[in-house]
Amino acid sequence: MPWADLDASMPAPLSFRFHIRGYAIACSAMVDSLRQFMVRKMSPEKVRAFPIDRQTVLVREVAAKLDNLHGDTATSFWRAKASELLDLVVGSGRDKIAASDEVRRFFLAVQREMSARAAAGSTPILSA
Repeated sequence: MPWADLDASMPAPLSFRFHIRGYAIACSAMVDSLRQFMVRKMSPEKVRAFPIDRQTVLVREVAAKLDNLHGDTATSFWRAKASELLDLVVGSGRDKIAASDEVRRFFLAVQREMSARAAAGSTPILSA
């Protein structure tokens, strides 16, 4: 239908520019709303770091390193790693006592990993 033939009673067609501007305003409002939601839900007091004793890659890495170290070298490695982890956990917002408990749980996880490695290595393979 040509534009000249439009009846005066029909509403004028909306321009493309109006649609894009309306879409941009709607998107902007949605982004602002999402930002406000995230600020409320992700405040620092509500965010918890993943416990270090459940970080299996880190546990296995430290266990492998300790398997190859003995005596004073192993002790100094562990003390340095424990201090580093304590600083990391405290830096993530935990208090010193809770951070110490978390490092203790990490040490227990490393010991379990080392025991599992030793048990897997000492199992004889039977052949028929």
